[in-house]
Parts: sequence; structure tokens; C-alpha cells
Amino acid sequence: MPNVELLQMTISEMAPKIQNKEVSPVELTEAALAAADKLQPTINSFIKILHDKAMDQAREAEADISRGNYRGPLHGIPIGLKDNLATAGITTTLGSKVLADHVPEEDAEVVKRCRDAGAIFIGKENLEEFAAGATSNNPHYGAVRNPWGLDHIPGGSSGGGGANVAAGVTFASLGTDLGGSVRLPGTFCGVVGLKQSFGRVSQRGLMVTSFNGDHIGPMTRSVADSALVLQVLAGNDPLDPSSVPVPVPDYSAYLGKSLHGLKMGVPSNYYFEMLDAEVEEAVRRSIAALEELGAEMVEVSLPAMEYIGALRISAMADGIVTHEQFLKSNREDYGPDVLYRTIPGQFVLGRDYSKSLKVQRIIQEEYAQVMQQVDFLITPTAPVAAPRIDAKYITMNGEEHRVRGPGSSLISRCTSPFNATGLPAISVPCGVTKSGLPIGMQVISRPFEEGLMFQVADCYEKVSPSQGLRPAAFVGA
Repeated sequence: MPNVELLQMTISEMAPKIQNKEVSPVELTEAALAAADKLQPTINSFIKILHDKAMDQAREAEADISRGNYRGPLHGIPIGLKDNLATAGITTTLGSKVLADHVPEEDAEVVKRCRDAGAIFIGKENLEEFAAGATSNNPHYGAVRNPWGLDHIPGGSSGGGGANVAAGVTFASLGTDLGGSVRLPGTFCGVVGLKQSFGRVSQRGLMVTSFNGDHIGPMTRSVADSALVLQVLAGNDPLDPSSVPVPVPDYSAYLGKSLHGLKMGVPSNYYFEMLDAEVEEAVRRSIAALEELGAEMVEVSLPAMEYIGALRISAMADGIVTHEQFLKSNREDYGPDVLYRTIPGQFVLGRDYSKSLKVQRIIQEEYAQVMQQVDFLITPTAPVAAPRIDAKYITMNGEEHRVRGPGSSLISRCTSPFNATGLPAISVPCGVTKSGLPIGMQVISRPFEEGLMFQVADCYEKVSPSQGLRPAAFVGA
């Protein structure tokens, strides 16, 4: 089998071949590195490609497997790491000049878990500076380009990972999601983006972040692959206070189960109020497909979403605390968008911060009530398909909305509520626009019920019009 064909497979397809010694981890890693080198000038998805370290890991994996020490589905699989996840002995820049020479002493917990599972790290992936935005237009390392349309954004902040998975460079990439930063590259790059329940996966080693709603999750080419990666990442970390000690089920056991008897909640307000027509049409078709698969549709109301904008106040205050030390020591090294987005946080009053948290609690309680009525929710992942890299504004309902910088909340309006609630959410491709850009729908379940979420997403994926579609910038294209 030619090397390029190997990279076009999913983890679920590739893992048995590695286990049975039909495919060598060394051969596969060489192919992934060659693809990374070839496509880097086109999509600019990496900050650092780890040629030597990846090959060392591949040779170690091959030796282990030859001795009968197969560790599971990620063993020998090339993956990418967003460059805000700490990697011992490897620069972790967060996409900023501020930390251009920063070398952590320890791996992030998720990196350690993937390493222990035998995954091979191809490189540190490009991102929005400090993971603070929805575009991955990085002022220091250059803009990441969407493999489906090179003049378009891949989504942020984990854009390098979304681009790599879509282009066939990595089989999976780990990103971080504080307002949609895994799910947005998922929808814009036509891949599966997962934000599991808050507390399901350790945040330890996720650098310079807000601890109120940030998640580390995978981007993959299939729902089955997403379940396999979460199986490795999930589980209590005694050294992370946000990590919850609840049992981790076998996620793959939920795949292929019927949707008959499940109630599907479709919000009557907020999520469908500000949408591009092609996006709405694709998501409505997805809802109809889920009904045909056996789910019962139930309209639900979320009136407290009227006040979701108040949550920006606590986010602003969290941001200034996160960046305070760097603003004092390296202010001149900041890109303008992150700088101007961060500075206003110093003027947030304690009273207003507390009110913001109160609104968050009200919204959380409302979702808790709604999720007693239904088994899962369906929403669009983003109101639009991927904007152009040079776009400064998006026009929606006759109003202009900023794409980047302060006040740029349109792109993430459907994803960020689930960071505030902590509910698990997954973005699954559900079609393309007339211009050929991907569209995603979002499946949301109750806390720590990722298995049911995978069940729904997997059932839909099998009938999705996105099945079999590939971007123009794909390995071997």
C-alpha cells in the first residue's frame, strides 16, 4: 500500500494493521513527516515539526510491538499537539513571541497519557496567539490556511490541528477549547471536534488559560476515532483539582447503537436566530435525518440565553489575571488583537464579576432542567462557514460583526455556551456550502454521558452528506 494511502485512513482502520504488523510505525511516521513537510508551505499548520523525536518514538513503538507489547489503538499513530500544551524539553510558544523560547520541564498530563499509549508526536501546531481567538491568524507565525479553501480560516484557536487532520497529515490532533476552539476547527475543516464534560480530562499542563471552562479535546477524522482518543485522555488526575473522579466507560461500546427511544432537543431560541441560510438548511436536514434514525424531536426553550453576553465580563477579568505577568515583562511582544482584547479586563469591578458568575449559574441551572426533558441537544456548531482570512467583518441580519479582536463573538456564539455549562459537545460534519466549505452540527449530552453523545454522532455520521468528501489540500491530491 503506498504511503499516501496510509495517511488517508482513520485510526480505527489503521490501528489493527499496526497491531497485526501489516504496517510499520516507522513507515507510517515517515509518511506523516513527509506530508507535514510538503504541506507546511501551503497550510502553515505547524510551529515546530519534530522530525527526530517523532522518528525515535516510531522506532520505539515498532520495537515494542515486535516484542508483543501492543499498548492499544494509539500505539504507533502519528498525532499533533497544539502549541499551548506543555511538552518536556520542547519549546511551547502558545503562538506568541512572549514565550518563543519557553521550554517546559514536564509534559502536560494529556501529553503523558498519549505518550504512554504509544502515540507519536509529529509536531507542535500553530494556533491563535495565546489561544485567544477564533481564526488562527497568528501575527508572529503566520495564518493557518484551511485545506478546503486556502483563502479561508481553519477556525481557532486550534486551527493548526484542524487543518492537519483534514489534510491527512495527522490522524488526530489535541487542541484546547475555551469557547469553541476545538469544535470551530472541527466545523470549518470538516472534521470531528470534541469538547467532553468539564472535569473529564485533566487540564494540568495546559498553559496560560482560564480554569473556568477550558477543555483539552481531540480533532479526528471520525466519531469512532474521537471515542478512541477520549478513552486515552479521560480519567481522574489526582493533581488537577478540576478533574472529577468518575468512572470512564468503554466509549466504543456505544457506537452502532440505535437512536430509537431517545429524545432530541432542538432549541427554539438563540441557536437558530443568527445563522447563514446554507448553515441552517444543512443543520435542519441533519435534524430530519436523526428523526428518520429513530430520535424523537422535542422543542426546548432556553430563555436565560438572552443574558449570555454577561459572561464576557468574567472572561475579561480571567484574561487580565492570566496575562498580568507577561504584560509587565513582555508587553511589546504581544500581537495587537490579543493585547487590545486583554487590557479592558483590568477595569472589571468585583461586583460585576460576581454578577457574571451569577448569570453563568442561572444558565447552568436552566440547561440542567432542559436536559431532564431530553437525552441530547442539536445545534449548529457555527453560524457561518469559514470566513476568508482577510475578512474583518461578517454581515449577519443586517449588522456587521467583527471576526477578530474585542467584541468578536459571532463565530463562537453556538459553541461558547457549553464551556459555560460544562456539558459535553461534539461537532460532526453535516454538509458543505455551494462554494465547497464544510458545515458542522453539534451534539450535546448530559454531564459525563459522552457515550450517548458518541452514539448519536456516530449514527448521524453514517448518513451525513459529508461522508467521503475531502479537501483540495489533502495528502496525495
